[in-house]
Amino acid sequence: MIIMSLDDRSDRIRHDSSVPVATQVARDIEKDIGAGRLVPDTRLPNELELAQQYGVARMTVRRAVAQLRDKGLVVTVHGRGSFVAPRDGETG
Repeated sequence: MIIMSLDDRSDRIRHDSSVPVATQVARDIEKDIGAGRLVPDTRLPNELELAQQYGVARMTVRRAVAQLRDKGLVVTVHGRGSFVAPRDGETG
């Protein structure tokens, strides 16, 4: 299992944008998944860690992860965390 690094990503979020902050966070993580920087089975940091990393509220992170889950990019395992989902054709 790989764990996503905790580098500061707050400069990637524009609080004055018409795009909701949760969507910006989800899109940023989605870009990393699409580019292969976050491979399947990579565990995302928990909500508090992601909130600190992006400089946003925990509820914002919760919404972002839900968006990623709805797209099938992330799976959440109760008590273990959220992980990058296997790509089409891969098994977990």
